Amino acid sequence: MLLSKNILKKLLGFKSLRRSLSVVVLAALDAAALFSGLLGALRLPGDDGTDRVISLAPLLVGVWVVVFAAFRLYDRAPVRRNPGAFIGASFCWAGLALAGTAVYPQSGLGPAVVLVAASLALFAASVMRLLFERGVARVYQRGLGQTPVLVAGREPDRRRVLRAMAPGAYVLAGEVDLDGSVADLAALRSALDSTDARVVVLAGAERLPDDELLGLLHSVRLRGVPLRVVPGALALMRGRTILSEGMGMPLLDVRYPQLDNHQRALKRALDVAVSASGLLLLASLFIAIAIAVRLDSPGPVLFRQKRVGADEKTLICFMFRSMRADAEDLQEPLEAMNEAEGAVFKMRRDPRVTRVGGFLRRWSIDELPQLFNVLKGEMSLVGPRPLPVRDFLKMEEEDKRRLGAVPGMTGYWQISGRSNLSFEDMVRLDLYYMENWSLSFDLKIILKTLGAVLRREGAY
Repeated sequence: MLLSKNILKKLLGFKSLRRSLSVVVLAALDAAALFSGLLGALRLPGDDGTDRVISLAPLLVGVWVVVFAAFRLYDRAPVRRNPGAFIGASFCWAGLALAGTAVYPQSGLGPAVVLVAASLALFAASVMRLLFERGVARVYQRGLGQTPVLVAGREPDRRRVLRAMAPGAYVLAGEVDLDGSVADLAALRSALDSTDARVVVLAGAERLPDDELLGLLHSVRLRGVPLRVVPGALALMRGRTILSEGMGMPLLDVRYPQLDNHQRALKRALDVAVSASGLLLLASLFIAIAIAVRLDSPGPVLFRQKRVGADEKTLICFMFRSMRADAEDLQEPLEAMNEAEGAVFKMRRDPRVTRVGGFLRRWSIDELPQLFNVLKGEMSLVGPRPLPVRDFLKMEEEDKRRLGAVPGMTGYWQISGRSNLSFEDMVRLDLYYMENWSLSFDLKIILKTLGAVLRREGAY
């Protein structure tokens, strides 16, 4: 038994084999999902084209898999788990199938059959993929198929990488301290020899001189080990590279991320639809919370706080009051006990939090009134979190780049650790979101936020 496990561990250690196996299994599951969807659709009353549809099943399944591949649903886990792409691929297949029925009406595929088959296949594929991902997670939990990673950099930089590195496909093999501006190649080589790491993650590369960084890259490349560099906040803005005519050297053209009018309209439509629906559906819950807050401690039900949003514009952010009514007056004596790094203020056991407020914070219920801010257009469902004026005044000028987007109720940093992350990590994640925004990314963040809230990750 132990021998077979070791053999399986070595086989899964080959990344190309693991990727190929993953693609084959996912494609087979998707094909089975569509086939079951077609069988279910053919049970519609009055359908008499069963034989013709079955004969076309290989073609329909092939198109289904090709469309899924075009939407990158067989890519690596962070990409293939995109719910927006998954739904979009299903609609795309349905559109192609409907177009085919118009060109070839003898196929026996009516609009009802296509739409029902796509819906059933979407549901079946969702369930199968969920079971697949859970199975992959169980495999990783058993230590099979994981890629050992060597993290290099200064101790604070390495600590941030380790906090962000979720357990799964990658496992920490070792660390190398690169303190100062010198790359200790001897220590790096020794660690690679002793740990058998297959990936090197370099944090704080911007602190190394060019010759030191190139020497490290050359050493790692000779060993056939890929090097991954943790980008700084500026690099994450990913401006386009141009050749400066005046200086004669490649320069990075840094621009503020922008959304065109079409994208802004779609994002705003999503904000209005979800916020309006949420306020209507949660009205009874709001009343119950208001009664609980009022009975628990004296003071108003809603807490109105000035926060800094897009383009440094202040807004009044609505929240259910989770602290004493004089909480802001009591903050200055507590500044010395601040547990957060950077400009923000965080305390795990803040004495100003009330009993009901502690419950509301653990489940992030206190932030639900911000749906009013979203409906008013002052905030969005997803975006960089608006910070209090106190935090804004302590921010460095470079950190204020995160104010180049409409603030949100939730953001990329909230699904990546929330209060457990440092202020620098929050800025880096906000910049990444701003540069890589899409509606599917927003949907992914919203769904993952629900999971983070249910698990109460980093909420206090």
